[in-house]
Amino acid sequence: MIRSPNKQVYKNVVLIWISLSIASVILSGANWFQLSRELKAATQATITQDSINALFQSLIDAETAQRGFTITGDETFLEPLNQAEARLPGQFDKLIGLVHRDPTLLKRATELRELAGVSLAHQRNTVKLRREHGAKAAGDLVKSGQGKLITDAVRQKVNELREFQPTLASSTSRHAQGKLLQASLTSLVAGALGIGAGLLAFYLARVGLRQEVRERQLLQATLQAEHDSHEKSAFVANMSHEIRTPMNAILGFSELLSAEIQEPKHRHYLQSIRASAGALLHLINDILDMSKVDAGVVELHLEPTDPREVCEFITTMFGGPAAKKGIQLECHVADNLPRALLLDRVRFRQLVVNLVGNAIKFTDRGRIQTDISCERQTDATSRVTLVIQVEDTGVGIPKDRLDAIFKPFVQAGSHVDKDRMGTGLGLAIVQRMTRLMGGTVTVASVVGQGSAFHLRFPDIVVSARLPISEAADPLGPANFDDLQPAKILVVDDNETNCELVRGIFAGTHHQLEYGIDGIQAVEKAQSFRPDLVLLDIRMPKMNGREAVEEIHKRAGLELLPVIAVTASSLLDEEKSLRQVFSGYLRKPFTRRELFNELSVFLPKRAKPQEPEKVVGPAPALERSGQPPEDWRELAAQLRGLEVQEWPAVRDTLAVNETREFARRLETLARKSSCEPLLDYAQTLGHHAETYAVDSIEEQLQGFPVVIARVERSANET
Repeated sequence: MIRSPNKQVYKNVVLIWISLSIASVILSGANWFQLSRELKAATQATITQDSINALFQSLIDAETAQRGFTITGDETFLEPLNQAEARLPGQFDKLIGLVHRDPTLLKRATELRELAGVSLAHQRNTVKLRREHGAKAAGDLVKSGQGKLITDAVRQKVNELREFQPTLASSTSRHAQGKLLQASLTSLVAGALGIGAGLLAFYLARVGLRQEVRERQLLQATLQAEHDSHEKSAFVANMSHEIRTPMNAILGFSELLSAEIQEPKHRHYLQSIRASAGALLHLINDILDMSKVDAGVVELHLEPTDPREVCEFITTMFGGPAAKKGIQLECHVADNLPRALLLDRVRFRQLVVNLVGNAIKFTDRGRIQTDISCERQTDATSRVTLVIQVEDTGVGIPKDRLDAIFKPFVQAGSHVDKDRMGTGLGLAIVQRMTRLMGGTVTVASVVGQGSAFHLRFPDIVVSARLPISEAADPLGPANFDDLQPAKILVVDDNETNCELVRGIFAGTHHQLEYGIDGIQAVEKAQSFRPDLVLLDIRMPKMNGREAVEEIHKRAGLELLPVIAVTASSLLDEEKSLRQVFSGYLRKPFTRRELFNELSVFLPKRAKPQEPEKVVGPAPALERSGQPPEDWRELAAQLRGLEVQEWPAVRDTLAVNETREFARRLETLARKSSCEPLLDYAQTLGHHAETYAVDSIEEQLQGFPVVIARVERSANET
């Protein structure tokens, strides 16, 4: 009789327990469902904000394209406008689909769509005027201010949409937090009533709370990282600009002085200045390379490349330093290496140069050997694995420091004295650039015996095309009188840079005018009517971008070539400047770089004059009595060599080719009994035998002077 009531009570308790558990689970599920809806609404608010931003960007791109076409008349500038017209209908359909439940947002989106149509119609009307009636008619329409009114209306409507979105997102977030609290409480109740349901609800609540905290922390970390990255990029860009500006004057004036100073002691001092400035510029470039790799903005340019060219390059570049230290410098290429591989030739050469340069620094005896080979891939006959090994007999690296050497600003040799100090960036750049190119780098080392660096690049495509020949940047002097006389306007707020350009053009037949800001650039372009403008970018009152736009608005100056001259090193800025300006020149620049840029816009003279100045040594013409008659024939032969063979030897500075060139000159000199040419050839041959690259460069620059003096001596007979 007692058990029945107890059983009934137990049953009732169980039923109530189960009912409450089920109710709690259902209530918890309902709360979680509402929470999901709130989160979905928050996500939709974010998507809507992104859609608004995309629409506005398309309209801005269309306006920019129209302005570019109005200024230049170049049809390629209209591509963003065409793309905007194609994308905007779909973008507006997406936006209206996102906001159709909210009457206020729907109304504002519809009004924005109408304004966008008016804006595009105005852009097309301006383009039509430019095509049919020219830049002046289109410019008058732009000056009327109609486009600005439309753009201001579009911007106001976009701002209204943007202002409404943060409020909506904040409200949704508060609702989501409330629903999250409710779901947590109901889950705890269900856990108290039912062990299984309660544990599950408690687990879900904790997961939700942790996820929210994790997402908040991740968002904060992301925002901080973006802020730090922006600050770092801005700092590097500003410092690069500030350093490159005085570097331009140091290197430029040193180059000018090298043609004027003949005293050996003073020339030695000048060479030390140039070497130190070059080292500083190398440091700047290393830091920029690291920043670009870290930011992911380095672009690889694959082209048919012969890896064998690297051997000749490092022999030329490091032959002199290795010979001075008594180190045997070797480079071996495997016989099975294909003639051409698809590689970024510049980056590939940079990797090997960094490794060999590092080996030169830390090796005092023995040898440095570079081996380049390949391994055939069984699954693809048109692809190989490229292998490079640089081995030295230097000081070695302790085993516990092998990983540290690839960190920026770290040198981890067995000992680092003052003579071996450097930036510590070379190996860091090697590792990161190798990874960017899809390869790996490893190192093995024994302290006191040497080190071996091993680069491995799998899946390299074998090119059927011939390799692009190595074409080093011209290092020789540039005669600006080879260009037709021109009026050049130089605008730079830095007086030192203006003085440098004045020195470069001293004694030439060109006429120069100077300005110190963008306003003077516009005024003097109108009054001076130059053939070409060298325009700095960062200037007071009006910067270079604004100035070039104003210049091209003036009648008769629409097509005036304007070359941007800047110390900035940002890749994105360079691309944007090349779209606005006719040419681009980065500080510090050499005479040759300036000459090459000008030669694109200024035609060459039909009959170039003799160079008035030549950088490099000018061998003295010492002779007794009159030269023989065959000196005229010798001069003609030398002129032939100047056109056919000398440019390649001068530009590549290849030791073997230089040695052969010197022997040929010596043969001609002995045959014609020309002592000045003989002295010149023997000096050049001595520099080639000792791998004195700097001396080779200087001696080669004096070859045209030798020819000119032989000709003058021959004409005196």
